[in-house]
Amino acid sequence: MIETLRSCTREEFEKYIDFAYGLAMDLTKSGYPTYCDGIKTKAMFIDRLLKAFERDTEELLLFEYEGEVQGVIHFYRIPEDSYIQTNCFNIGKAAEQALSEFLAYAGERYKGYDLYMGFPAANTEAVRFLAAHGFECIENDYNNTAYPDRLGEMPVSSSLVRIGRENYDSFRKVHDQIEEEMYWNSDRISDDLDEWTILVREQDGEPQGAVYYMDLDDGWFEIFGIDMNQYNPEAFKDLLIGALMDVKHRNGTAMTFFCEKEYEKDAVECGFQCIGNYLCHRIHLG
Repeated sequence: MIETLRSCTREEFEKYIDFAYGLAMDLTKSGYPTYCDGIKTKAMFIDRLLKAFERDTEELLLFEYEGEVQGVIHFYRIPEDSYIQTNCFNIGKAAEQALSEFLAYAGERYKGYDLYMGFPAANTEAVRFLAAHGFECIENDYNNTAYPDRLGEMPVSSSLVRIGRENYDSFRKVHDQIEEEMYWNSDRISDDLDEWTILVREQDGEPQGAVYYMDLDDGWFEIFGIDMNQYNPEAFKDLLIGALMDVKHRNGTAMTFFCEKEYEKDAVECGFQCIGNYLCHRIHLG
């Protein structure tokens, strides 16, 4: 019987939202998506959590410890994909207890789903718990922010080609090689292509690498990946600069990019600032 994890009412939401946002601004007490990136605001935090009261596929929970509310948990489901992801896991005290109860809660209700949870590496209590309880760390990246409207003009390589339906196979050739179990595989991106911008770096008519990104919210873009047949710093920078300049010329104000440690130096040289180390974990709810 789970006694200290319960649904949050709209009245309780109003009561505890300031507390929850305070935790969101502390990398050691919060989960991803982080609100320490210089992009997302308190208004965005509130608006996103409020969606839990409007959608059947989302839930907002309160975590109590020793008789006091110590945290807020928000998650969403994609039933057709048996997919669950936490969108807020902000705990002031007893994070391990909160994680244990949430794992039991989700396991009871959503057997057969894959649960995804992202945390800053700075949240050591959460990261230790996940590693000790059967979660697989499937992503270990550095979270970066750039402000394209503040960047000066940078030369864009003539080798970059914008992808549409007529030349989508050029992107597919690169992406199919690395997509493995990622959610945004070639087919899903193709199905939603109008929402994406894709640039491919070609040489002698053959794709050598690709960058793909999306406008998340009124000028805030996120790069979901840079794919390459093999790592090439020049090609990597060409793709990154191409994306930044495209967004700059579209009056974009911010861009998020998660990259592996070995690419971090190149990302910073192109104009990104490091927010911190992001770890994504997955477990099958059997």
